Amino acid sequence: MALRGNLDDFNIVNILQMIKLEGKTGRLTLAEAEEVVKITFDKGFIIYAEGASNKDESRLENVLLTNNLVEHNSWREIQKEHEDKLKPYWELLSKKIHSKLLLELINRQVIDTVYFALRWTKGSYEFTPIKSLKYNKKMMAQMDVDGLLIEGCTIADEWPRIAATLPPFSTFVIKNIIGEDEADESLNVKANESGSGDFGASLEYDILSARGITLNGREMAVLNVVGTGKTLKEIMDAARQRHFESLEAMLSLFRMGILKPATKKAVGAGNLDKKKYFAQLAITAALLAVVVAGFAWRAKSWPENFRAQKEGITRVKHIQALDGLKNIENGLKIYQSLEGRAPESLDDLVESGILKQSELIDPWNNRYQLVFKKKKFALFSTGHDSFLSTDNVYLPPPLA
Repeated sequence: MALRGNLDDFNIVNILQMIKLEGKTGRLTLAEAEEVVKITFDKGFIIYAEGASNKDESRLENVLLTNNLVEHNSWREIQKEHEDKLKPYWELLSKKIHSKLLLELINRQVIDTVYFALRWTKGSYEFTPIKSLKYNKKMMAQMDVDGLLIEGCTIADEWPRIAATLPPFSTFVIKNIIGEDEADESLNVKANESGSGDFGASLEYDILSARGITLNGREMAVLNVVGTGKTLKEIMDAARQRHFESLEAMLSLFRMGILKPATKKAVGAGNLDKKKYFAQLAITAALLAVVVAGFAWRAKSWPENFRAQKEGITRVKHIQALDGLKNIENGLKIYQSLEGRAPESLDDLVESGILKQSELIDPWNNRYQLVFKKKKFALFSTGHDSFLSTDNVYLPPPLA
């Protein structure tokens, strides 16, 4: 085998098989434009593989921080030491994480990198022999080339087909389980700061189970890291499984409608829900109108001023009532998803733990009303005067 050449003349499968047959020790480097892959061999066995440094670092950062395997500050310290002292990440991580986890991460990088190389059809290759190869045999296990080729070649054929059915890997996606409520922190009951965590312990998982949807381990691994949203590439890097396993899982989740593309939301202090944010803006605007009306005494008589203030306060409470109704509407959706039916009364939402008793009281200190008529129902506040219907605040029926 020539020590260097082009993949047009000698494909990657033949190169790997030849290195194994000849029992070579050294490093195979593949290069094409900005892409690079380096595969290290010991007597024909693959012991390590790496890609472009920025991609490997991004992948490592995603899996470590998303899964809360290291603290954010700790990762920044590792990065700095890596840059300042040129120490390998694996050496630095060995002081921060358990050896079993370290072995898992190394093994995953090696296999994914080799499988990535098997999709190459263009580029150059160069094999550099190494006479005295020293490495940590406990952390870098020998892998048989033929074993990797059997699975890797199948994946190389399947990857383009599956990738073509998915959005571009830069696409930002979110979970599509209970719609607008998915950004609610209460839905991920065992989540870290990124909103990712144990999906199996979340309300969203319970909702899917109630719908009769069964998820396999690969799909669960993806949903564990989606959190409040990530790009497809970030999901593949963060999930604690191989890239192809995540690729298949994402396709399945898209087909089931559990994942969907979305516009990336800016993360603000407290992760305020967008609807609540705009409701607060509306309330603030209405309050300002009240204040302006209060200072209008120079231009209007006291009766007119009092009436303006009263109308302004009514508008504020009207907006607050609508916000409360929308909150109950969301609770109704969750209840129906879990129970498969509408509640008999609003008290069912409290008993099931979806809402608090205080959330059933409107700004006029009256209970919100839920009235059924045949298969439809109306959700409303009785307004300032509970005996008159002219001041009622209605919300369109949320369920078909």
